[in-house]
Amino acid sequence: MSTTRKAVAVVSALALSGLTLGTSEIPAVADSTMTATTGVNIRSTPSTGAKIVGGLYRGQTVTAMSTAGSWTKIRFRSGTGYVSTQYLKGGAGVPSRTTSQTRVTTTAVNLRKGPGLSYAKITLVKSNTSVTLTGKAARGYSQVRVKSTTGWIASQYLKASSGLPMITGRRIATADLLIRSTSGRDFKVLGEIAKGTTVSITGATQNGRAQIIYRNAARWVTAKYLANPSKAGPVAPGLPKITGTRYATTTLILRSTAGNDFKTITEVATGTQLSITGVVKNGRMQVVYHSAAGWVTAKYLSTKRPAVRGYPVERGLKPNAVKVHRAVRANFPQITSIGGVRPDPIPDHPSGRALDLMIPNYKSASGKALGQKVALWAKANARSLGIEYVIWNQHIWNIKRNSEGWRYMAGRGSDSANHKNHVHVTVFG
Repeated sequence: MSTTRKAVAVVSALALSGLTLGTSEIPAVADSTMTATTGVNIRSTPSTGAKIVGGLYRGQTVTAMSTAGSWTKIRFRSGTGYVSTQYLKGGAGVPSRTTSQTRVTTTAVNLRKGPGLSYAKITLVKSNTSVTLTGKAARGYSQVRVKSTTGWIASQYLKASSGLPMITGRRIATADLLIRSTSGRDFKVLGEIAKGTTVSITGATQNGRAQIIYRNAARWVTAKYLANPSKAGPVAPGLPKITGTRYATTTLILRSTAGNDFKTITEVATGTQLSITGVVKNGRMQVVYHSAAGWVTAKYLSTKRPAVRGYPVERGLKPNAVKVHRAVRANFPQITSIGGVRPDPIPDHPSGRALDLMIPNYKSASGKALGQKVALWAKANARSLGIEYVIWNQHIWNIKRNSEGWRYMAGRGSDSANHKNHVHVTVFG
């Protein structure tokens, strides 16, 4: 049969089946395979205004059912979804990159079975190990091959085979800092930088250390002694020496100073255990609360925990926050310090939508286990308690982005800022 006769036959077949060459939806080859060329959203209908029901990572393969205009209908979970066709290519191959496929680890880092901390660890890849990118990437992770093993590594711990990790910002040293060769205990001291020095950071943090570029090499310093340069100057690190503990016998105002020129930092609930420094001025005692120094009226402190009636911390909380607070009290009686409404540049606490669930002995194995248990409990009960998101141990989970799981948060310096000493819960208003 000639080419012309074949074409006529195809057109005739289409006409007999009720289809025309001008149809708005062209069936793809039955269940054809396509690959995402980049990270892209999956939507419920073929529109950029439609609900996002999932996402694809670069290199992920999908089964395409049909193409209509600029959208491709795909099989998704037990149903279907739509992806912009411009971000898909035919076949299962990963789109080639123009950059080198070889990378080098900047520190010892875990090779995992999937793109996230929730995936099991395959092995520990040593610092300065060469790996090969497969081209697949998702959630800040890259899929790599290490010798004969394939897995996922956090992209921030990879650099080009020649060169340095990318600089992501600047910080100021708030103390004299040792320059370390690695983030682990096997480090060598390579030098020292003085308090007030501005350093370039890569955004990588590990074992409480932040990676910096020092003398044209990737090095490590203690992260909590780095401050944002937008601040007026270096902030003196550390807190006053703690000499003992006391309990609040009534609701106390935590003040910024011992004088009458104070600002109210927050309220401390009856029964709250406070660390004291032993310093008393104007009838007020200096205390350390939530990793900050402040002052409270000394006569309302006791060496014995008082009986608590009611929950002063609930003053100003939204109904969902009250619900979470009482559920925490019932399920985790070992958590005795809970922060509620307080001044903060982020509106969650001032609006009464947030709680800080302070973890006792948070650096201990039992403390870390408790924090993890509380965070997972909050996630599991989010819908019934009206929880919008949870932050714990430098990771955030948001009910609106549930499919992404626990997402890593960049280091902010202190254990409190990185939510290592408390579980933060924000509820829907």
